[in-house]
Amino acid sequence: MSGEILEQLKARLLDLDMDGAVELAELVAGGDVRIADAVNAISEGLEVVGQRFQRGEWFLTELVYAGEIARETMDLLSPLMETASSGPLGTVVVGTVAGDLHDLGKDIFINYARSAGFKLIDLGVDVPAEGFVSAVKEHHPLALGMSCLLTTTDSEIGKVIEGLKRQNVRDKVKVIIGGAALTEQFAENAGADAFAPDAVTGTDIIRGWGAS
Repeated sequence: MSGEILEQLKARLLDLDMDGAVELAELVAGGDVRIADAVNAISEGLEVVGQRFQRGEWFLTELVYAGEIARETMDLLSPLMETASSGPLGTVVVGTVAGDLHDLGKDIFINYARSAGFKLIDLGVDVPAEGFVSAVKEHHPLALGMSCLLTTTDSEIGKVIEGLKRQNVRDKVKVIIGGAALTEQFAENAGADAFAPDAVTGTDIIRGWGAS
């Protein structure tokens, strides 16, 4: 029975059926299905979502809505995860750089990565370099993610990385960047560890860092 519920939960996510997914999550929360198994089912569904997005079968609208469904279901399950699972895969600090007020890409990534099992610390938008550095020192994250959609603010990436170096914490955190203003070449030149063209790729990269 539990296996059937888990398959249905995954299927509702892939059908973009918000009401059905939430109903099943409520059933899981109040029943005998292991919370960790339900979270895994959601993560497996998101992997399929990511594959469809990367193949061009789904577009941003579907990706965003699937992330919203995952967030709603995880909001029901997260309070039970502390005792039902081994905890999050790791902590990720995320924010949009100073001078940039865009948050759509950041929020899509947060929903996706959180549903995949990471603990997310959202610093918001227009975050100064010292804000990123302070958050790394406070939370000791596996990764620091910076979003930048404006070419006029891409220099902030380098300021953050230099700030991490000055505080002797650059070697303690992986830095991943994403946004319309950025490229893989830019990430390499700025001294970041990776460039994420989308939420799916970014989550996969950080998952790999956690496993290494």
